[in-house]
Amino acid sequence: MKRLVGLLALLALALAGAWLWRIVAADPGYVQIALRGWSIETTLVVATTALILALAALWLVVKLLRMPGRYWSRRRRHVARERLAGGLVALHEGRWHRAERLLTRAASEPQHRLPALLGAARAAQSRGDTQRADELLAQAGERGDALVAALVAARQHQRSGDAPAITALFDAQPVAALPPRAIELYVKALAATGRAGEAVGLLPALRTSRVLEGDALTQEEDATIAAALQQAADAQTLASTWGNLSRAQKIRAPIVAAYARRAVDLGDSDAAVTAVEDAMRKRWSPELAAIYGRLPRGGGRSPLKMAESWLTAHPDDPGLLVTLAKLCRKEQIWGKAEDYLQRALAHGAGAAAWEELGHVHAAQHRNDAAADAYAKALAVQRGERAQTRSDRPLRDEIAKVAVAEVRSDMGVPRLPYEEADEDDAQPPA
Repeated sequence: MKRLVGLLALLALALAGAWLWRIVAADPGYVQIALRGWSIETTLVVATTALILALAALWLVVKLLRMPGRYWSRRRRHVARERLAGGLVALHEGRWHRAERLLTRAASEPQHRLPALLGAARAAQSRGDTQRADELLAQAGERGDALVAALVAARQHQRSGDAPAITALFDAQPVAALPPRAIELYVKALAATGRAGEAVGLLPALRTSRVLEGDALTQEEDATIAAALQQAADAQTLASTWGNLSRAQKIRAPIVAAYARRAVDLGDSDAAVTAVEDAMRKRWSPELAAIYGRLPRGGGRSPLKMAESWLTAHPDDPGLLVTLAKLCRKEQIWGKAEDYLQRALAHGAGAAAWEELGHVHAAQHRNDAAADAYAKALAVQRGERAQTRSDRPLRDEIAKVAVAEVRSDMGVPRLPYEEADEDDAQPPA
């Protein structure tokens, strides 16, 4: 097909040429140029051909004259690209001085100036020369994107832990103009400077920017919302912030825990208990189970029944067992509290279980046992193994007194003597 098109084009050119030749042959035209006694006479065809050749010769001369300049320009750009590439590799390898030198020299090329200066500033920051880094960032801001330069400065402030400096960089900028990484740094800085309520308003922009995704985004959102709840100045602000959250957010453990702690601080313990119980009905959380036992209660409602209902699905959770022990201690059910703590320790509970066991013994005026439990809690906190009096492993020591929970086919806990009675009731073989 292409050959056919080419042949047709050549045929069309040949026909056009023949047609023009007939016109020129019939009347070739006449051109006369007279200047200072000189006269040149020729046909129009010859004059046109001479003019075309003269223009072609002039173009060739100009091309030859510009060739050295173009060569050096291409050479300069090539060298700048090589320096930029070498500087970025050196920056990645941690060769800060080499990276700064190459990138600073690469900045002489206008096309590479901004990325080269930003890379050189990062190299200066990495080797600890903040003054030089500020100079390079100022140059990048003068001749490039000021927000990009501000982002590099913000990362420098993040390394030094200067959150107020980060907020000062971005407070005056519209959120829509901020780069994705700048939004992330701005959100964290706002939360760290007591302005987490403003940071919550930036979470949709953070989600849209896609600088964080998946679990990382969820964790950042939870941390920001939790900080906003903790920083609520009064009960009204706390209730407003909590009410603006979605249903999915109201069952996330870090958010619910932050709300519960702040509600207790502001004197609304009932709201804290309700929030924890609602969240636990929809999603199990060891963190919330541990917090539940520390929440103060108003009125005569006992939380022990609610906590024991969670034990059916999570009988071996150490945090829940410690929580149950705390609730039993508050209601002065000493034996049951000790049983829960022994089971918790048998399933790997740490210092919190030993400390609670000390509280249980102290409440019963068993001072020696309480002192021993507190000492073991301190030892576990230090990373040491809790020593038992018989010098046996902790799990084996507790196994002597720990009673395994036995449930019926309907899921109802059975006491050991009930199981023994059933065995005795079996007819002899």
